Amino acid sequence: MNKKLAKISFILGVVLLASSAYSVNATTCNFTRDLEEGSMGEDVRCLQQYLNTSGHIVSNSGVGSPGQETNTFRSLTKGAVMNWQLTNGVFPVTGYFGPKSRARYIDLINSGGSSPSTGTSIAELNNKIISLQIELAAARSSSKPLNVAEQKAVERIKDALEMIDDAEEQIDDSDEDTAAAEDNLEDAKDDLLDAIESYFIDKDFDDAYESADDAFKNAEDAFEDAGGESEEDEAEDLIDDVDDQIQEAEDEIADADDNGDDVDEAQDLLDEAKDKLDEAEEEFDDENYDEAKDLALDAEDLVEEALDAIGNSNGDEDDAEDAIDDARDAINDAEDEIADADDNGDDVDEAQDLLDEAKDKLDEAEEEFDDENYDEAEDLANEAEDLAYDAVDAID
Repeated sequence: MNKKLAKISFILGVVLLASSAYSVNATTCNFTRDLEEGSMGEDVRCLQQYLNTSGHIVSNSGVGSPGQETNTFRSLTKGAVMNWQLTNGVFPVTGYFGPKSRARYIDLINSGGSSPSTGTSIAELNNKIISLQIELAAARSSSKPLNVAEQKAVERIKDALEMIDDAEEQIDDSDEDTAAAEDNLEDAKDDLLDAIESYFIDKDFDDAYESADDAFKNAEDAFEDAGGESEEDEAEDLIDDVDDQIQEAEDEIADADDNGDDVDEAQDLLDEAKDKLDEAEEEFDDENYDEAKDLALDAEDLVEEALDAIGNSNGDEDDAEDAIDDARDAINDAEDEIADADDNGDDVDEAQDLLDEAKDKLDEAEEEFDDENYDEAEDLANEAEDLAYDAVDAID
């Protein structure tokens, strides 16, 4: 282990050891429901007692302090739960004592302690603690806002952690030679440790951001080296795909216009799609790839709406096909019921006439479908289905 990793491991380890020392005599509770801010009951009181006896003090004095626990879950209890979640690997760290927290509580009570599993490597433990530290800082920002430099560092460290996780998964799943990817991943982890040291120890948030940014980029390289597609590549592919869709939609609208169809609404929607795609390309150029993808998807939806406006969307075709299938099933069911009724000596003349009408409507629907008049086909199929139901009702 390098000196920097050892130093951070020691600092973070002290946090764990200090809190776990209180766990031996912790209060035992029976939690049967989720607890959150505003909850009331004796289980809340027991939770406060447990927190106070496990090193996660609700309050040092007054309401909520040891011996003065209450039955009401308020902000002090939430803060103590967050500290408990932070120490014991329950995330996201929100202060909500739900299923994950209850399960972890049971594990701790059964094991008689709150120390991390001995099967967890130092690197894995550090990553988990770091992630939880960042989540806690972000959660507390609502009551104590972070300054701009600190917030930027927090967000970039979180981004780097996620990218490192993605790279590790990609390397594990890859069938390719991952030597280069593993080298980049190690560089990313070293950069992340630099970021953590700058953030938590030196309080140099600008340096923390720069190191976290290096960590993210190295992890992204590792992800790509192992065969993964980067956010940049995904955004670029999506933008190209939507651009193709816009070109195809333009051709369809032009054809519809040549045929005398009203395409004003379709053209307006397509113009909106183009504007959205322009915005997506601008965000892409600014390296805001998530925003670029969201805008490209918005553009794609607008293209679909433009096609809907001239009756040429795949959605119309699918709806018509489904309606025809439903009508066919209803007619087949009606035929069986009419045949059974006829065998029993019932009067089925009216039912048979209605069924014949249903079959005629279905034939018309199929013809309209073949002519790509999907709206008309769907309407006719629905009429056929209704007639089939009427036929069953008419059995005497």
